[in-house]
Amino acid sequence: MNLFAKKEQLSPGHLKIADFIERHPEELLFMTEQEIADRLGVSIATVSRFWRAVGYDNAKAFKIRLRTSADTTPALKLNKTISRLDTDSLPVQMLETSVQHLQDTLSHMKQGELEQAAALLTEARRLYIYAPGPSAGLAELLSFRLSRFGMSIIRLEGGHELLETLMHMNQEDVVLLMCFTRLLPEAEVILDYTREAGSRAMLVTDREDLLYGLPVSLSFYVSRGELGEFHSMVTPLLLMEQLVLAVGLKQKEHALTNLERLTELRGRYADKLPRG
Repeated sequence: MNLFAKKEQLSPGHLKIADFIERHPEELLFMTEQEIADRLGVSIATVSRFWRAVGYDNAKAFKIRLRTSADTTPALKLNKTISRLDTDSLPVQMLETSVQHLQDTLSHMKQGELEQAAALLTEARRLYIYAPGPSAGLAELLSFRLSRFGMSIIRLEGGHELLETLMHMNQEDVVLLMCFTRLLPEAEVILDYTREAGSRAMLVTDREDLLYGLPVSLSFYVSRGELGEFHSMVTPLLLMEQLVLAVGLKQKEHALTNLERLTELRGRYADKLPRG
């Protein structure tokens, strides 16, 4: 969906608004100018001037244009991506796209952030992970590998049952949230309670606007593809593996001791519990 033809001419504040709209057009339709300003940390005057800066009289005129744009359902996203591919060149095209995502992700990463994340994780009594939808596989991998180091991992599920688990969180715990495409109500509840409990939070997201204003200790941006296209999980997967390695380096002796213990147990019970 090409809504802004000359983004490079926008001011920093207007560019932040444009980026938000491109990633969350459906959400924008139901937001007031004040809500947009509060969400992005800009003045309401900046929001009010934005519409004319991008060629519209006001917010209402822009929303009318937005409503007439093509929907971005999962099927349309996949179709848009597939339409640019052919089976002969698919491996190369996908590899090139993945490299672009990795480069974009790397450009957002700050020196020392992985070390800070490893410190948070190793000092935590328990790690709570909220990973809805397609990110559930990432949580499964992270839980599996960090558990080998002796870490206590708890998965947070969606809906009302979330509260049953959340109530046990305290200031010694850390919560990792994976928020792709949009910020779900469960994520908002988790962040609100995390602040009340004195816990620390880490965020992994593909939305640049979520890097600002949320009550988290650390946030990581991962590039997954443009709005309206099929979203890749290559960069989030790499980040999970980087976190595991960073934790392993942070507590090297302890991690190696646990892995050696695992190897010993595998040998002892190989006849009863064969691998594979």
